[in-house]
Amino acid sequence: MTAPNPAPRPDLGDISQFSDFARECERHKLATKSSLLWWMRYRHQNGLIASGAVIEKRPNPTSKRPMLFIVRPRFIDWLSNGNPEAA
Repeated sequence: MTAPNPAPRPDLGDISQFSDFARECERHKLATKSSLLWWMRYRHQNGLIASGAVIEKRPNPTSKRPMLFIVRPRFIDWLSNGNPEAA
């Protein structure tokens, strides 16, 4: 019996800062910045963190707010699957 293949690791081209991703979504009329900010606010509850669609990175241990990065393929999967973990 073979183990299931883990999800492929994202390429650097798949990852972008939240601000860049929000601008691109608005340009393509996929989502507004407000709706994306709402999803980011509840990222732990709605499955964005668990799915790997959002990465939090603190510049240093005392930072209050993390930098947010979007993994595009995983975000698309989360969005197209109807975010089943949404609260």
